Amino acid sequence: MNKQEILTGGYLAAYITGELSADEEQEIETHIASDQQVRREYFDLQKTLELVAFHHSIAPSPVVKKFVMQNESVIKNIHSPGESSGGSRYLMAASITVALISALSAFYFWNQWKDTDSRLALLTARNIEMAESYQRVNQELTGIRGDLAVLVSPEFSRIILNGTDNATDAKAVIYWNPTEEEVYLNSANLAQLPQNQQYQLWALIDGVPVDAGVFDASDGTFQIMKNIARADAFAVTIEQSGGSESPTLSTMQVYGES
Repeated sequence: MNKQEILTGGYLAAYITGELSADEEQEIETHIASDQQVRREYFDLQKTLELVAFHHSIAPSPVVKKFVMQNESVIKNIHSPGESSGGSRYLMAASITVALISALSAFYFWNQWKDTDSRLALLTARNIEMAESYQRVNQELTGIRGDLAVLVSPEFSRIILNGTDNATDAKAVIYWNPTEEEVYLNSANLAQLPQNQQYQLWALIDGVPVDAGVFDASDGTFQIMKNIARADAFAVTIEQSGGSESPTLSTMQVYGES
C-alpha cells in the first residue's frame, strides 16, 4: 500500500483497532516511523478513538462496583488481542469487562435469589437495577461501534479544521460521506461558551455558506450534524444560541478545505 492509500483508505484506523494482518501492521508501522504526515494522522486518529471511548464511558452502579472488587483478579487477567494502540486496547478491554461483569453478576443474583424467600423483594429490586444497567451498557456499546464504523469507513473523508487567528489553539475534525450526505464532527478541542452562545458549522459551496447545524462543546466529542451533499470547505463560527442565518465571520474559530 502507498502513502495515499494509508491516509484515505482507513488503514490507520484498522491498524489502531487491530484488524490488519501482521504484514500489513509492519507496513503501517514503517510508514508511521518514516513519514511525518502519516505519523501525525496516526496520532490524531488515535486521540479521536480515545476521546470516543471517554465520551461513552459509564459510571458503574454500587452493586457492580462491589462485584468487580470481589472478582478483581479475574478481570485483571483480561487482555486485548495483539499489540494494538492504547485507544484500541481500552475499547476492547472495556467491552470484554462489561460482558464478564454482566454474565457473572447475573449468576451472582441467581444464587442470591435461591437463598431465602424473605429476600425476594430486595433481590427483585437489584435485578431490575442490573437489567437497567445492562441495557445502558448495550446502548453505549452500540454507540461506540457506530462511531468506530465511521472512523474506519473508506466512504468517509477526514477533514481537519485548523484554528484561525481568533483561536489559534482550536481544532476540529469533520468526517464527511458526500454520497450519503452524512457529516460527523469531533469538537473536542473547542472551548466552552457562555450559555447564550453556540458554535455553528458551515459548509461553503462555491463561496456561499450553508448552515450545517449548531452545537455545544459540552455535547461530547462526536456529533451528528446536518446532511451536506457538496462542500468546498467547512468552518465553525460562534453565534447567539440557536444559530444564525448567515455566519459572523469575525468569530470564525476553525476552517478547513474538503
